[in-house]
Amino acid sequence: MINKNSKYSPLGLEAHIDEMLSSKISFHELVRGDCFSILIVNSGSLHIEIKDAKIYLSVNELIVIPTRTSFEILHLSDQLRISVVSFPSDFMFKNSIRRPPIGYFEFFITKKPAKVSLKNKDAVLLIDLFKLIDSKRRSSEQHAFKNEVLLFSFNLLLYELAGLYSSYSWPIKIRHSRKEKLVIQFFRILEMNCKTQHSVKFYADALLITTGHLTKTVKEVTEKTTKQFIEEAIVLEAKILLQDNDLTILDIIEALQFCSASFFSNFFKKYTSMSPSEYRLRLNSY
Repeated sequence: MINKNSKYSPLGLEAHIDEMLSSKISFHELVRGDCFSILIVNSGSLHIEIKDAKIYLSVNELIVIPTRTSFEILHLSDQLRISVVSFPSDFMFKNSIRRPPIGYFEFFITKKPAKVSLKNKDAVLLIDLFKLIDSKRRSSEQHAFKNEVLLFSFNLLLYELAGLYSSYSWPIKIRHSRKEKLVIQFFRILEMNCKTQHSVKFYADALLITTGHLTKTVKEVTEKTTKQFIEEAIVLEAKILLQDNDLTILDIIEALQFCSASFFSNFFKKYTSMSPSEYRLRLNSY
């Protein structure tokens, strides 16, 4: 059964370290269907079916289970122990230190994830990062920078995971569907153009498709709209620019090509509950 004391949910982030599972019910309690789950097998084995793909996981094997992906547990071995970090689909956006290069995180898009057989040293590294996140989640609320330290730890985990997927890519067969490939193309174009291009039409034209087709496909694959992704990317760019005190708010408005200071302020406040000036003041107060 699950040790309830090991579960931490503030900010939508949960960590479970070396949990022993004795039933399918306990697995579903641990791996939430409404979250992304990064899962590593510590001991024993697990046979799981994800979107009609049967995957066998044993010691030091890792898989990323996408949010709202149907899966079925076919078999749990005796003495199965796993470690899991889970987070909602918009957690990366809201808690990214910088806008990540989209191409590095394609494993969060596919609905048919591939497992990675880790070397022992790499498995130990990831488990240590799981433990770090778990530890920072436990830390006292009196710690002045508790959330900042936790989010740095989370970002470190993501980049280490992306690096491992990249280095192990030759034996990994990640087969994206046509729709997933289109969404990945959209993300790459968005990454290069989000500062200056804010319309869905620009990205649809770049992909040689209609705005309706792009919007429908992105929504189907990610459960978020094209407009949401564009606006979230702009907000992250604004946050990055606001870290540079040599830039005035007017400089940032010009860089992001907003038509007025009031429009930019209202847009930024919609996503952060703070004006750009308030956000900068908060950064400088740390």
